[in-house]
Amino acid sequence: MNARTRKQLLELNRVFYEAHAEAFDRSRGTRPWPGWLRLAALLTDSPPRSPTPPTPDPVVPRAAGSDSDSDLHACVSSRALGAVLDIGCGNGRFACFLHEAGFVFRYTGVDANATLLDSARRQLPEACAATARLLRHDFLAGHIAGRLDGHLAGQRAGSHAGAPPGAELPDGPFELVVVMGVLHHVPGAEARLALLQSAAARLAPGGRLALAIWRFEGDPREERKRVPFAAVGRVLGHSIDEAELEPGDALLRFGSDPASPPRYCHAVSAAEFESWPRALGLECVADYEADGPLGTSNRYAVLRRP
Repeated sequence: MNARTRKQLLELNRVFYEAHAEAFDRSRGTRPWPGWLRLAALLTDSPPRSPTPPTPDPVVPRAAGSDSDSDLHACVSSRALGAVLDIGCGNGRFACFLHEAGFVFRYTGVDANATLLDSARRQLPEACAATARLLRHDFLAGHIAGRLDGHLAGQRAGSHAGAPPGAELPDGPFELVVVMGVLHHVPGAEARLALLQSAAARLAPGGRLALAIWRFEGDPREERKRVPFAAVGRVLGHSIDEAELEPGDALLRFGSDPASPPRYCHAVSAAEFESWPRALGLECVADYEADGPLGTSNRYAVLRRP
């Protein structure tokens, strides 16, 4: 994929999240993904819980004090986790999950969208917020000339537009780095690997990188939302060259409004997903599916630095 096509796809997502950040935030709430429960067990010395039964909609907001609260506390006992970096943190619900699950940690969340970060600031638990850092930084834009915004918090002096994705993320070391709901928005296999390399480089010895990919292909709910690439017209002055796209690239609407701007998504192949541990020099300690009506909407990997 050439640089212009990557830049166009990132621009589509920038426009999408500017238009839909508040609605997207409301649709996610603070309810954890079921797959996070298994991750929590992997982060403790206790054995994993029994698999969580699939739920019809794992992202519908829940009321405080619901049955899920007791499930979280049953999953782990309080334990110091260390420093956590949440890449693409959105509204901070992963930090809320870790807190509810009984972990003690120092949280750094990074996202490009100011609206979602404002939501994170409002809903982070007080104990977590006291030591949290929430940084506005477009960690993908450095890969594309002309999209590195110098005003974003977290920006380093001396940055350059040719930096690979994630090169200017906060320095580590971190005991846990998470990349959830992000990789399907990264255009190009080379860029996805570069982002993961940046994440892995920030791990402390023995630290873990937890990631998830969205498996939307073949899901009838998402297939109905596909938009042809030709339908978006000119982006940044040019039509999208479909010859530069990768297998698995798609444009998807959010919700049911046919007039809403689409977002760029990529369905990561099994071969690409399974190549990452070796390419990153990390040990794979878990590889599992979870979430969605059938419990297969996301594929997770938990990788450990030696």
